Amino acid sequence: THTLTLHTPPATTQICVPTSPLRWWHNSPAPSCVPPPSPHRPACLHCLPLLCSSAGQQAMQRDYHSVPGYVEEVGPPSGRLGCGTKADSKLTDSMEAGQKMLSGASEHMLYSPSADEKTGLIQQPLGICRIVAMNFFAFPYSLILSTMGLLTLPVEVARMYPENKGEMLGVMLGVAGVSQLICPAVGYFSDRCTSRLGKRTPFILGGAVLVLAGIFTMMWARNCMPISANVFIGGLFTALIGLNTVYSAFTAINADFVPKRQMGLASGVMAILQLTGSCTGFALLTFLIQVKDAYLTYALSTVLGVLVTCLAITPLERPAETPLPPLSWEELAACYTITPTTHGDFFWVFAVRLFYYLSMSIQAFLLYYLHDGIGVENAEQTLVILVMVSQLVGALVSVPIGGISDKYGRKGILFYTCIFEAAIYIVFMLFPPLMVVYGISILYGMANSALMTIEYALACDTLPNKNQSARDLGLWGVAAFLGGSLGPLIMGPVLHIVGYQTDSDEYARRGYVALFCCGIVFILTSGFLVKAIKGSS
Repeated sequence: THTLTLHTPPATTQICVPTSPLRWWHNSPAPSCVPPPSPHRPACLHCLPLLCSSAGQQAMQRDYHSVPGYVEEVGPPSGRLGCGTKADSKLTDSMEAGQKMLSGASEHMLYSPSADEKTGLIQQPLGICRIVAMNFFAFPYSLILSTMGLLTLPVEVARMYPENKGEMLGVMLGVAGVSQLICPAVGYFSDRCTSRLGKRTPFILGGAVLVLAGIFTMMWARNCMPISANVFIGGLFTALIGLNTVYSAFTAINADFVPKRQMGLASGVMAILQLTGSCTGFALLTFLIQVKDAYLTYALSTVLGVLVTCLAITPLERPAETPLPPLSWEELAACYTITPTTHGDFFWVFAVRLFYYLSMSIQAFLLYYLHDGIGVENAEQTLVILVMVSQLVGALVSVPIGGISDKYGRKGILFYTCIFEAAIYIVFMLFPPLMVVYGISILYGMANSALMTIEYALACDTLPNKNQSARDLGLWGVAAFLGGSLGPLIMGPVLHIVGYQTDSDEYARRGYVALFCCGIVFILTSGFLVKAIKGSS
């Protein structure tokens, strides 16, 4: 509940109402008798809060009474409170008086200290435990995606298609990429959901069912004799459709419930859960379990992540406001359209993410870089250690950098981090000794962690419409798919053309220099696009 103070001359009224959409309507300067705002009271002075929905007004009129007099402490009304004034009127009387006061008054939006700056909705600060629980699904999501593409699928494809494993691995990774295109459409329907469970929970639960069905189908297909490869691909597609359905609703949770002043913190928590999930997955599949056991790990982590996240958001969830505009194919098609005109600053955040993931595509060639450029014999094991160490160290940066961005702004940090990452690529181009590679990989992990944290917080800051947050964040997620897909298509030919050697099956160092030059161009473009964002710090 929220405790509200109604300044209704000659007295003021405090009421305790259920959490619901509220707007502050300014009427006139506060009288001299009104005490200054305190942490216990809204900063708005001589004004009235009006419920946006008639259902909320009815609930207030049914369940609560008004209390004349200025109440110093926050708490539900208990009959007699405040400056010795008796509770001599009901809430309906105060509301009628307030309506008369507002007659002919101009409309201005005011905010309490914790109100959202775009919508005017009052958002109380959240505890760190709830923020962690709300974002917990990031852990299994990252665990599954990071190990599925780099460890599980390559091994399974080699078993099923020993003669053309390269082509079939490309097919399966293509299936994984195509499944991400569902995100904006799922977000569109999630934003319109009127279920009593809220807008996000039904899609999180429904997507989890698809994930489990797909995972168990894959497990059955790989164990049956003969191996049913086509069924395996179908199970993979089902699991990834479910995973992206959950993720589409999940990414909107922070935008829905976290106040702007805590968005950097929440984004940092999400990043640290993603990084630790990825490291946990690599550690499990590299040192503890075999690929055949990965499917149960995926299923159990999905159930745990969905359960914790849903329990955390259930008290905060609300259905979409009605009436809703009619469903149309034009609106659905618009989910996949983004321009500076329709989305404003959010378009530039989309572009920043696109070029960031284009530069990140260089990671697909790090195994070859270690073997051909540095001369590492056990390049596979070395790469796993590099990834785990860099991500673990990067996880330590996520929450602090998010808190710093809440206090000092996000764009400057994002810009200089892109410059820093470009400098790291230059060091890679010098082909240093392996121990130096370990050191710069740690710095690279820290930079990527900061970029992940800041860009998500900036995306939430610049959403054009908070009521369509899942749809727009789903479109924002497509930028990662486009960057991750187009990057290897650009860099692969560059490496082959520049670095090809007729007398060796290894690429020459000049090919990797060209590769890192592409990465530098992409990451610097991402950094300079930040300057185009005008409406957010």
